[in-house]
Amino acid sequence: MDPRALTCLAVAAALAARLPAQTAPAVPKPITAPLSLRLEKAPGNEQPAPVAGWSETRTRPRPLRIHFLRADLRSPRIEPCVILGADPDGAGPAEATLTKPAALVRTEPRMLAAVNANAFAHLPGTSAADRKRGWYPGKPVDIQGIAAANGNVRSPHAGDRTDFWFDPDGKPHLGTAGDGPSIRHAVADWGDLLVRDGHTVAKPDTALHPRTLAGFDATSRWLWLVVVDGRNRGTSEGMTLTECAALMTACGCANAINLDGGGSSILLQKDPAKPGLTTINRPSDGTPRAIPVMLGVREK
Repeated sequence: MDPRALTCLAVAAALAARLPAQTAPAVPKPITAPLSLRLEKAPGNEQPAPVAGWSETRTRPRPLRIHFLRADLRSPRIEPCVILGADPDGAGPAEATLTKPAALVRTEPRMLAAVNANAFAHLPGTSAADRKRGWYPGKPVDIQGIAAANGNVRSPHAGDRTDFWFDPDGKPHLGTAGDGPSIRHAVADWGDLLVRDGHTVAKPDTALHPRTLAGFDATSRWLWLVVVDGRNRGTSEGMTLTECAALMTACGCANAINLDGGGSSILLQKDPAKPGLTTINRPSDGTPRAIPVMLGVREK
């Protein structure tokens, strides 16, 4: 062999010996931490899962059972979500079909937690007999206030309602949503705006009822969904709207609304130890009422 070729081979071998060994690209480890957890008590500023829920029993100012859920909207693993009952007549007057909450959350397989949202009403022309039947599964209804899911606005803004909506980036807003691409998901309050820009704005009242509340902090990181059981003397007797405002402020909410309450109030959450979503609270009717809209969070 040509001596010059031998020299080149020797130099190449020496350089190769000095180079670090080639290794395969690192494969990211899969995220195995649960997305949703039930806790014994409130977590600190950081929580062990993007969605965390817990319940508290209180004795003042009266017997109360309160169910909290806090979702970290900065987590890349979850996103806010609204789910709607089926539209029974397209362009007709009905906007949704009443559906039992457990069945409604099953229409979104990635759902991690949800509460009831908008109030609803009988359709014009509903017979006295059908009104007497009450709120049964399959009943077509008119949704009160805005209701939107995945960019589809099913029910428009109502002038006497406050909109609670999420833009395409998942950021929460409170006010008047309007129309257009800024709305990804939306629901509307019922009865009262509770907290606005850190100030309590709820009207003074004395009525005790089961409550469903929603709010978010000043940084728009934490979404709070809270259900207060009521109409159960000696166990949980409900709260006034002014008490609800104080409760949401104590949670750290800079903005909060009162959603439909009473027999509609319900919280469902996924427990990694159980299949599906579990009803966390005790609905005041004894069994969950059929509803048309739910607000919650789902896996991305």
